[in-house]
Amino acid sequence: MTILNYHGFRDWAVHMEENEDLKYNFTFGFELEVTLLNDSNEITPVNLSNIIKSKFGNLFVCERDSSIGNGVEIISQPMTWRWFMNHLDTFENLLKICIESGFESHNGDLCGFHVHIGREALGGLDINNRLLNQDSVIANINYIMERYQNELFKFSRRTLDSYRNWCSSRTDLIDLNGHKFIDKDRICKASNDITDRYYSLNLCNDKTIEFRFLRGTLKWDTFFISLNLIKNIVENSRYSNHTVTLKNLILNGLNDEEEEYAIEYCEKRGITDEESDWKKPLFLEKTNSDSLSKIFQFNELDLANDILNDE
Repeated sequence: MTILNYHGFRDWAVHMEENEDLKYNFTFGFELEVTLLNDSNEITPVNLSNIIKSKFGNLFVCERDSSIGNGVEIISQPMTWRWFMNHLDTFENLLKICIESGFESHNGDLCGFHVHIGREALGGLDINNRLLNQDSVIANINYIMERYQNELFKFSRRTLDSYRNWCSSRTDLIDLNGHKFIDKDRICKASNDITDRYYSLNLCNDKTIEFRFLRGTLKWDTFFISLNLIKNIVENSRYSNHTVTLKNLILNGLNDEEEEYAIEYCEKRGITDEESDWKKPLFLEKTNSDSLSKIFQFNELDLANDILNDE
């Protein structure tokens, strides 16, 4: 088997558990870039592709990507979170095979870890238990990504140059008397911007949205807490009338051992420092506030759904 050309695969099949409804259970898949730092390595990218094919069948697809040099892009089939959680050993084994074959991801400076979310189930509920459409949910996701952009950059493990080149933020934070905000008009425009894919949240694809901010990794603990963070961002953006914090988005859904690792991970990268906003709440609710001055009564809560169209 040879490595497929970039975006050369078309036979996608969703992996899900019995009785799951894809109208309500969102699907996701990932692109994990790996490369060889030593060209004399006994196992070539083609060899690795063959090993993955023989071990996992069509669950993973290997494609060429000129941006990562002597490497390969490993692309998963789409799946539900429940299916993923019931098959963790499979994904842990994939990373182990890459390591044992002499490949790198984090240390390969150009390697990324991109996560796609299917658009089909990106709906939710507003404050009155009425349906939020896909655009509203994407706006909430974008709001979270932009509001916590400084902390998410640290979480990503990317260098500043890599972040700016491949997955930059769309907006700048506005600081008003110590309160940080995102200009709602700019976020509205950003949530409909399909002119460029090199943002932390890429909206250029018809069937998926793509989280691009993560640096590649073959370390299982980092791999898992990264996917868990993205899952929590998506799930929390699908309904309103509640608050989120980056701390909870990172930690919710982890067992004690995973949570301990995640906290150490965040501490190491300065995400938990006092000047960090990882505990600052973001209020996901539609509001009728007329001006920024009225926002201050909410105890520093940003109002995410204020960016949605008024009825």
